[in-house]
Amino acid sequence: MLSSVQRCAQMALRATMYVCVSGALFTVTAAQAQPPPTTGESSFSIFLRATPSGFERSSLSQTEDGWLIRASNQMTAPIALETRLFEMTYNAEWQPQRLSMAGTQEGDLFSVESTFGSDIVTNEVRIGTTTSTNKERIDATSVVLPNFFFAAYEALAIRLSVSEPGTQIPVYVAPRGYITARVISVDTQRLETAGGAITAQIFQVTFDNQNKPIDAEIWVDEGRRLMRVSLPSASIDVAREDVISVSTRLASEPHPGDENVRVAAAGFGLAATVTTPVDVVPPDSGQWPTVLLVPGSGSFDRDATMFGVSIFGQLARALVNNGYMVMRYDKRGVGQSGGRAESATLDDYAEDVRELVRYLELRDDVDSDRIVVVGYSAGGWISLLAARRESKIKAIALIAASSISGDRLILEQQQTTFNETDESDAVQQEKIELQQRIHRAVLDEGNWEGISPAVRSQADTPWFRSLLAFDPADIVRRVRQPLLVIQGELDQQTLSYHADHLESLAQARTREESSVEVAKFDGVNHLLVPATTGSMSEYASLADSQITPRVAETIADWIGRTLP
Repeated sequence: MLSSVQRCAQMALRATMYVCVSGALFTVTAAQAQPPPTTGESSFSIFLRATPSGFERSSLSQTEDGWLIRASNQMTAPIALETRLFEMTYNAEWQPQRLSMAGTQEGDLFSVESTFGSDIVTNEVRIGTTTSTNKERIDATSVVLPNFFFAAYEALAIRLSVSEPGTQIPVYVAPRGYITARVISVDTQRLETAGGAITAQIFQVTFDNQNKPIDAEIWVDEGRRLMRVSLPSASIDVAREDVISVSTRLASEPHPGDENVRVAAAGFGLAATVTTPVDVVPPDSGQWPTVLLVPGSGSFDRDATMFGVSIFGQLARALVNNGYMVMRYDKRGVGQSGGRAESATLDDYAEDVRELVRYLELRDDVDSDRIVVVGYSAGGWISLLAARRESKIKAIALIAASSISGDRLILEQQQTTFNETDESDAVQQEKIELQQRIHRAVLDEGNWEGISPAVRSQADTPWFRSLLAFDPADIVRRVRQPLLVIQGELDQQTLSYHADHLESLAQARTREESSVEVAKFDGVNHLLVPATTGSMSEYASLADSQITPRVAETIADWIGRTLP
C-alpha cells in the first residue's frame, strides 16, 4: 500500500529532482488575452493508493501587480511533509516573480526562496543547517511546480484552461529542473454537487521528463480553478473538497431507462441507479434478468470512472442493450451514499451488497431467479463474500479479481512497480521488508517498533486489515453459484495468472451447479481498455477511453446459457 510511492519521497526537496533540464523554450498565448480566474480559497484531500494521506489548503488572490497563490499542507509518510508557508507570485501576464516555501520534511526544517527575473531564476535552499544557492536559465513564461506542493497547480490549471491538444507549456520544478507539460487530450465532465452542477475540463497531460515521461490527469472548473490532480505512476490523487463530497457524483449521459433509487442499509442509505432496457422486447413475465455491479477499492463513483474511463457506466449500457436490467451504486461514504468508508471492512461492503440484492428481489420487474452479481477488482472479493451468505444471488462474475490473499497481493503489486524502476536490489529489498513489517503489525503478528506513527495511522485501519487478511481460496471453494472469471491479459494490477488460479480453485467444487468459466482478453488492461503495456503509468495517456465490448458480450452470453 505504501511502498509504491516511497520512491516519490526521494524526489522531494532533499533529493535530486526527477526532471531533466531542457534547452528548448516554448512560447504560449499571452495571459492578458485570457479571462481572469475566480479568486478564493480551496481545500484539497491528498490520497496515496486511494487512502487519505494528507490535506492542502490554498487561496488565489489578485494583487496590485498580479496574482498570489498561498497554501499550507500536511502529508503523512512516506512523504512526511508539512508546509507552514507556501507563497507563489506571478505578474499580471502570469510570469513567475517569487516563490517562498518553509516547513519540515521527515522532521528536518527546510526553506526555499526563488526569485525570477526575466529568464533567470535565483534559488536559495536551506535543509537543516545546510544552505545552498544556484542560478538557472528558464523560460520567462514558466509555470512553477515544486514537487508535492499541489496548490502550485492552480497556475497550471489557469494555463491549461485555454490550451488545446498539442500545446506545450514550460514548467520549472523549483528549486532545480526545467521540463515541459504537453497536453495530450481535453475532455469535459459534469458533476452534480450540493451547490449545483459543475462542468470540469479534464486534461490528460504528459510531463516530458527525459528519464521517464510522467502522465497526469488535471481537472479544471469553469472559473479556471484547480479541481483535481492525478499522478497514476506515483499512485497520488489530490481532489478538492467539493469533488469528493458525499453529495457529489459524476453526471453520466442519462439512459432513458435510468431510475435513481435509495436503498436502506445499516443505518444509512445507499444511492443507486437502476437501468431498465428500452427498445428491447420484455420477457413474457415482465421481469428482467438483473445484474448488480460491485465496485472495487477507492473513492470512485457508481460509474467506476477512472482516468476518464467510465467502466461501469459503459458496461451497464451495454448489458441493458442486451436485455438485462442493471443496478450500479455509490459505495458507503462515497458519492451520494451515506455511511463511513474509513471504518468499513470487506464484510461490511458484502452486507451492503446483500441489502441491494434483497431490494432487487422484491421488485416486481426483476426476475428473482436470475439476479447476478458482477464484482470488479476488490469488488470480486466482496461479491464472493455476499454470495456465500446470500442465496438470492444466483450467479457471480469476477472481473480482474485476485486469487491470492491481500497480504500477498500487495507485495506482488509492489514488485510489479519495482519492475518499472531502476532502483537497486538493496533499496528494493529494504522496501519489501518494511512493507512486510507493516503487514505483520496490522495483522497483530508483529509490532510497530521502527514504523513511524504517520505510517501506522495510514495502515492500521479496519479496511486495510480486512484486505490483508482475506484469502479468496477458501471462499471460492464454498460458494455454490456458477462462476465467470474475466481477465485482461495486460492487467498489471491483477496479473493474468490469477484467472487461471481462480478457475482451479472453483473446479475443486463438487456440486453440479457450481460451474466455472474463464474469459481472457488479449491487449486489455485493468481498466478493461485496449492498451500497449498495461502499466498504471500508461492510464493517463490511453488513446481509447472505451472498454472492450467483449466484456459485456461475454457476461450476457454466459448468463443466457447459465440461467436460461
